[in-house]
Amino acid sequence: MPPVAGLPGFLRQIAEDTRALVAEIRAMGRRLSTRWQWTRVRSRQQVDSAASTLENVRRSADAKTRMCAECRALIPIEARICPECHAAPGRPVSAGAARVMENLLPGFVSANSLILTITMLIYGLTHLVYARLSSTGDPRADYWGVALYALGANSGNLVVGGEPWRLLTSVFLHGNFMHLALNCYALMTVGPLIEEVYGFRKFLVFYVGTGLIGAAATAWWHYPRMLGVGASGAIFGLIGVAAMWGWRRGGAIGRGIQGQMLQWAVYGLVMGVLIRADNAAHLGGLAGGALLGLLVDDLAPRHALSAKVWEGAAYLCVLLVVLSFVMVALRYQATLDLIFQS
Repeated sequence: MPPVAGLPGFLRQIAEDTRALVAEIRAMGRRLSTRWQWTRVRSRQQVDSAASTLENVRRSADAKTRMCAECRALIPIEARICPECHAAPGRPVSAGAARVMENLLPGFVSANSLILTITMLIYGLTHLVYARLSSTGDPRADYWGVALYALGANSGNLVVGGEPWRLLTSVFLHGNFMHLALNCYALMTVGPLIEEVYGFRKFLVFYVGTGLIGAAATAWWHYPRMLGVGASGAIFGLIGVAAMWGWRRGGAIGRGIQGQMLQWAVYGLVMGVLIRADNAAHLGGLAGGALLGLLVDDLAPRHALSAKVWEGAAYLCVLLVVLSFVMVALRYQATLDLIFQS
């Protein structure tokens, strides 16, 4: 700006204000330019970091080796025993697309968390079905019970009548929020222990298998009619597995785990008597879990065939759950018509 000393007073004031405004605009431009440069660099770093993460995931999915936790040697990914130190390197590592999912969804890498998530989603679905039914019908009717039946609740007459999938779908249904909360708490307490000791695949087999046994005990004991829902049969099955594991392990740790599991089983059965819960499912699941804990060891599979058998059993359990709910969806309207007609 030119000097303003020789200008009249009002013009000098205008010139000084204009110069100050130009200086502020220039300073603001410098600040904006600096911030823009910082934002651009930061954005580029974030893009580079995301690209690096994706590249690491791709390389992990294609990897053929992993590191032994004991001696740090690189061993084949399918190895059950480290060839260097002969230690068991832990559960088999997933490969390909399964490894990608484990990297992208780190909160869902455990079977326990997957089961908890599915159980809570189905409880939400039950509320949606209940709201839809109650909005169009008689307010005095038990539409919550109708929703549970329509979504696959356990009932002896329906199971024998050609709907055996209800033995499995009922494991993921719950009668109310307190029922759901107690079972989820128990599963979060016992589940991680079993999955850590036996691995992802055996845990899935234990949960689904003992859930089916508990539901079958309910259908038989309360035949022909009873609304049976809940994961307590499967949870008691996990308690039975843990108690038997503690008995087989022995020592202070084994005896401690066994004693704690037996206490939980007794408390659960007593509470079942007091609140009139389904102790048939509890006892059936507990017996099934104890039998599995007696027959199945906690060692990683030592041979490729054994690993394939457990992997196939885990996939079969997942397939059974999916197919069971597909059958519920296909029979949904027919079940509602049957209930309302009777």
